[in-house]
Formats: sequence, structure tokens, C-alpha cells
Amino acid sequence: PDFSCTQFWQQPKHRPKNRPAQAQHRRVRLRQSMRGKRAVHRMLFCFISCACYKFGRSDIFCYNGRQLPSLFLLGAQKCATSSFTKQLFDEWGVTAGITFRDSSTHSSGTKEHHFFDARDRTQKGLSHYAKSFPSCGPHVFTMDATPNYFMPGNSNNQAMQKIANMYGKERLKRATFAVLLCDPIQRAQSAWYHFHRGEKSFRKMLEGEHGHYQGLIWTSGLYDTLTKEALRYFGELVIIPSLLYFADAADTIKKLIEHAKRRNPGGVTPKPTALSAHSKSPAHSNSHPHPKLQSDINSADAQKLATFYRESICNVYGYVYGNDHRAIVLPRKPMGSSTRFLETSAPLKAHMATCRYVSGGHAPWAPSMPSATCAECWHIHQGKRGDCSAKAGCYHEKCNICTNHKPK
Repeated sequence: PDFSCTQFWQQPKHRPKNRPAQAQHRRVRLRQSMRGKRAVHRMLFCFISCACYKFGRSDIFCYNGRQLPSLFLLGAQKCATSSFTKQLFDEWGVTAGITFRDSSTHSSGTKEHHFFDARDRTQKGLSHYAKSFPSCGPHVFTMDATPNYFMPGNSNNQAMQKIANMYGKERLKRATFAVLLCDPIQRAQSAWYHFHRGEKSFRKMLEGEHGHYQGLIWTSGLYDTLTKEALRYFGELVIIPSLLYFADAADTIKKLIEHAKRRNPGGVTPKPTALSAHSKSPAHSNSHPHPKLQSDINSADAQKLATFYRESICNVYGYVYGNDHRAIVLPRKPMGSSTRFLETSAPLKAHMATCRYVSGGHAPWAPSMPSATCAECWHIHQGKRGDCSAKAGCYHEKCNICTNHKPK
């Protein structure tokens, strides 16, 4: 509707009546004083009304009176998404969602809404999605942390495409999409014991695969194809190494919220919280006991899995350390011992081959295993001490994670 403030400060003209000069003078002064006060009050009311009206129009995440999420934690499943979300709800003022009360075959919760990966829900439209979030209001900042969205499209109803289509261009520009990434073999082991508790061990299951890794438990760890799909539909993706999150959770979440505010200027922000409430070391949520990976996998299968994930890992490193402005790495680009954040397990470290220069697409660089090229990389820096990695500003093809000492 057309809204104008002009009506509030338009004043009727008053002509003095024929009265004695002294009384007329007093009345005129009094009238002018009251008129001035009324004008100020009216202008203040107009300013507040206009501001509220414009804010209501600009808050495009307020839909049917419900606060749609401007933050999506897409995944990856079993890479600490539950721990991350619990901290956002408990310590950072993010408002939890509402469980769906419908006849869908998919589950639903305050963290995982399972809307875009459920065909029977997406068919009901965005108004049905809005029902799983609280009413709009100051500091009602919501999020959707369904990790199934960051999975191969043929298994999750093409969730990322559905988000893009239903949110529209303007909301996508102002929404933040983030993923936590971890060692893909560790992720697969954690997923196995999460969904198959009481069944055979991960080692036995893996031996029965005979090197054919076609199931969702394996393909969900091919982060490069999923990252490419997210960038295609959302235009930007925040990549958070789980290794850095567990090293300093408070700094990681702080940087993510700051980024979300920059993406949606003037939008709703989380409730202010005390700095003392922000834990640096998060607790492991929704985790299940299982043996250490090194004792739960034989050497032959570890080597096969390393080969299976090698290209994907190298491509992800290309996004993280390359020059693709669409990939935002928080809280910062990994440096030093954390540079190879997708190779934290002993089996993957032992069998991961060298990442070569990745050509084409948006993966211009990937770190290499310490090898003979370490000496060459050292000479690029002209003998300066320090890590021969992105920390020293080296994005050369031959750069790798050398030690802090000159190679022999």
C-alpha cells in the first residue's frame, strides 16, 4: 500500500480573532508553542511508523507471520552438525524451530526440519515450511540444520534445488549456507554406528563391499560434487573445517554469525548473549560409541578408500585454498598442521596419495604430501623459516606442508 508521512506534519492555518493586543499576543505565543510540540510529536510518530513499515517490507524472511531461516547448516552428516547447532541454540541466542505435526514419513525436529528432502512436504509449498518456525519478532533468528540437504540429489528429493526454487532470488542473496566438513572415512564410520547400532562392525561391513563403494554411506563423503552443486544453486557456500570448529568453537560461531549479518543487513539478529556463555570446546552431541578407526579397518580397505576419496579431497582443497570467491572459509583458512583438515584419521594419512594440480573448474590448488618437492617449495620462499603452505602465502602448484625446518 502507498504510505505517506506528509499528512502528519501538515498544519491548519489559524488566524487570530479580534481581541485585545496583550491577550492576543499571549494566546498566539501559547498556540505557537503547542503547535511546535505537536509538530515534533507528529514527526517522531511519522519517523517510527515509516521505519517500522519499511523494516516490515525489507524482512523478506518473515513469511505468513513466521520467521523463515536465513541460515542453513546443510551438512555434512556426522561432521559435528548436532554439536554446532546445540551451541547456537543454547549459547548464541538462535531460536529453535517447531516440530512438524503432519503425516509425513520423514521425521522432524527443532534442529532438522526435513522439509526440502521430503517430497510430501515440499508439495505443500513454502507456507507449510513456515509452520515449523516461530512467529516473527525482534531477535527471532532461526536456522535449518538438516544435514540430509548436503547429500547426492537422487537420495534427498533434489533438496538444494528445491531450496533455490522455493526461496527465490532475493532470499538466496541474503541467506547464508554453510557446511561442516570432516575426514570422509571417519564420517562413514560414525554414520555406520549411528544408523546400524547392534549390527556387524564397520570393519566387517567394509570387507563385504569388495571395493565397490556405491552406497549413500560412501557417496555422502564426496564433498566436491556436493560443494559444486551448492555453489550452482546458492552462489556462495561457507566451508567450516570441523577440525577448526573443535579447536575454537566460540570463534568459529562468532565468525559465522558476523557473516550472516553481512549477508542480510538490517535483518533479524540473534538475541544478545554474554561472552562468558560461549564455550570454546564443544561437547560431542548425538555421537555413539565405536572403536577407533585404525583398529576398525584393515590396511587393504584403507588404501582402497583413500583412492576412492582422493580426487574429491583434492578438489575440496582447491575450493578452500584457491581463488574462488564463492567459497568462504571460516573461521579462517587452515594453516600449518590443520591444512589437511580432511585427512585426520591414521588410515587416510597413511594411504592418501599426493594431490596434484587440479585443472579446470574452480579448484586451482591443492596441498601435497611432504615429498621431494618440499625442497623446491622452500626455494620459492628464498629460505624463509615457516610452513611452506598458505600460511606463508604460497599458492604455487608445488607448495606443500613442509616442516618448520629447512628440508635436507
